Amino acid sequence: MQEIKIKSAVMTRIGRHEEDYATLLEQAAAAALGTSGSHSVDSVFLSSFAPRELCGIEDTASVVRGVLQKLGVDGVPAVHGAFRTGGEALHHAIERCHATDRDVLVIGCEKMMHLDAGTASGLLAPRVSDPVENAHGATLPSLAALAVRAYADAYRVPASAFDEVAIKNHANAVHNPDAQFRRDVSAQDVRSSPVVADPLRRLHCAPMSDGAAACVLTSSNAASDAPRLTGWGRGADAIRFQDREHPGRFPAATQASNEAFFRARRARRDIDVVEIHDAFAPFELMNLEAMGFFEYGDAWRALARGELSRGGRLAVNPSGGMKARGHPIGVCGLTSMAEIHAQLRGAAGERQHANARVALLQSAGGVSPDTYVFIVEG
Repeated sequence: MQEIKIKSAVMTRIGRHEEDYATLLEQAAAAALGTSGSHSVDSVFLSSFAPRELCGIEDTASVVRGVLQKLGVDGVPAVHGAFRTGGEALHHAIERCHATDRDVLVIGCEKMMHLDAGTASGLLAPRVSDPVENAHGATLPSLAALAVRAYADAYRVPASAFDEVAIKNHANAVHNPDAQFRRDVSAQDVRSSPVVADPLRRLHCAPMSDGAAACVLTSSNAASDAPRLTGWGRGADAIRFQDREHPGRFPAATQASNEAFFRARRARRDIDVVEIHDAFAPFELMNLEAMGFFEYGDAWRALARGELSRGGRLAVNPSGGMKARGHPIGVCGLTSMAEIHAQLRGAAGERQHANARVALLQSAGGVSPDTYVFIVEG
């Protein structure tokens, strides 16, 4: 099987943007294509969770083609998507890479912050939960809170551990010039922030964000020194939360990671850096355990010992994660890829994890009914 290489992976600044959706797309595409030296692409895979609901865009393919034409990209590449997560778009792009020796562009964009939180939440609700649960008033934060409560009760994880995840990721984001929240938070800040859905407080929750990201993949031997995608996998769980066997576990992450490690012929101990799904701070610990890095209920102890920080045994979310880097929903798998790409090239500046050679990226949506995992090697 042909080896897939990541010629470039970039992101815009995350946070409020005055630019419109198409302009953000253009910025990311221009940077990715320019960095990779690509003048033509076989196809484009777009990740964007809710362009119609949030921006009134019915035909995203036309927007993408308009951007490529403006950038002077040769030909008329096929446009696939919009997919719901960056991981889903990457997964389909890898399949295409195995069928062509031309470059493949993966791009994501979300524009959310022109709407107030209440309006955006109402527009997104039908897309983030099962219709029956949504009809009974279930929201994404409430479902996440149920999962976190089940996890904490089953494995006796203290609430303070969830605060420490937020504290760590904000500290990482201080060194990320593209992060939405480049400021430290204290335990007191987290505990005094308003309750969103018990036990989750505001500073446990990722924000609404604007932003875009893109990467260029290739199976060509020309990009011999580029980071390599050596493993990938997908897992799924019951969409309806009430149908899950264990509400405090994420079996989709287990399935996806097992497949990715098998493909890459790697073990958990080989991983140096992880960019993980932390739309809610406790999810970082839950996903680390689901993917086999720790036994259930043990990740918080590693966090307390400093093992999950930059310079520790396993650098987790050195970008700041969704919590502090920001959370443009459909883009997050690609913003994580931009961080992984920088880490493996030794180009992450003050947030660089020393001697990073093998990295894992997890991309999921909602309360993880679908999860994608990728292993990248420098």
